[in-house]
Amino acid sequence: MHIGERIKILRKERKMTQEDLAKVLKVAPTAVSAWESGRNKPLMDKLSMMSTCFDVPLSHLVDGTSVVKNDPSMEFLNEKNVRLIGVYGNIPAGEPNFTNEYIEAYMPTLNSMLKNNKDYFFLRVKGNSMNREFSDGALILVEKTSYLKNGNIGVVLVNGYEATVKQVKMAEETITLIPCSTDPFYEEKTYHIKNDHVKILGKVVQAIKIYD
Repeated sequence: MHIGERIKILRKERKMTQEDLAKVLKVAPTAVSAWESGRNKPLMDKLSMMSTCFDVPLSHLVDGTSVVKNDPSMEFLNEKNVRLIGVYGNIPAGEPNFTNEYIEAYMPTLNSMLKNNKDYFFLRVKGNSMNREFSDGALILVEKTSYLKNGNIGVVLVNGYEATVKQVKMAEETITLIPCSTDPFYEEKTYHIKNDHVKILGKVVQAIKIYD
């Protein structure tokens, strides 16, 4: 039985139409139809949302693991313990470069790993200037803040439109962006916060690393 067949069974058990499920997931009904027929597969953020909607473990949707109700060792993803965090498009970790701000997916994140009074977003790293910390393609979780301390890894806009991820060294009027790379090509750069229109978007608090 493939993923789509399990989705169809769970949907029908809950007396939902494809249109009903599509509204919950914010997709077109044709997307649900394609999943259920096996013509396509849902992305992880949609699987996580269905896990919450159907009240089943993610593993059941993905590989058919049996559902054991009332098992204290089984942690269910639901709106009480998980927040869906938006994943934005690629942001370079090399030379500062423009990044389009649009959400490409949602990543389920345990509330226990987040602060209640803070907002967050995920960004996908591109480049090697921070490869001692995270590799090309890694997802970084960013806590929205306009304040960084020396040594923090921040997401910074330079000249109002150029975005980069770097370790920072703060001074009264300047910010120094420090690469953490095995490539000596990347060097520290210092910007005047006002004259170079520097804007701090947030502080990196977690990274999902990619391993070969």
